[in-house]
Amino acid sequence: MSLATSYRFETQTEKTSLKRALNRQKERIKYDELIVARESIVKNEKKVNEQAEWSEGLETASGSGRVREDLVRMNHETFMTGKALVAVRRKALQTLLQKEYDMYETELQQQGKAFYFKRE
Repeated sequence: MSLATSYRFETQTEKTSLKRALNRQKERIKYDELIVARESIVKNEKKVNEQAEWSEGLETASGSGRVREDLVRMNHETFMTGKALVAVRRKALQTLLQKEYDMYETELQQQGKAFYFKRE
């Protein structure tokens, strides 16, 4: 074999092995990019899940706080309702007593009598 022929085969071998090496490198780069893309998807999903969990925790905390506030508000409303009821009953009783007093006073005046009030 001549030197030129063997050189030709050697260069062709190097080119094919170089092509194979480049192809393997391209495949490795594609695989690495795929792995990076999948890792970023997992990171994003993890972040979304953590935010959702945090939000649910806020809802639970705000729900229990809302219940506490509602109980305080209802107790206050019950207290104020009781006070209003007493005030209404007191006013109704005063009105009734005033009517009875006026009725007795007119009866006593018709008889020529009056209520006795002690002077001080």
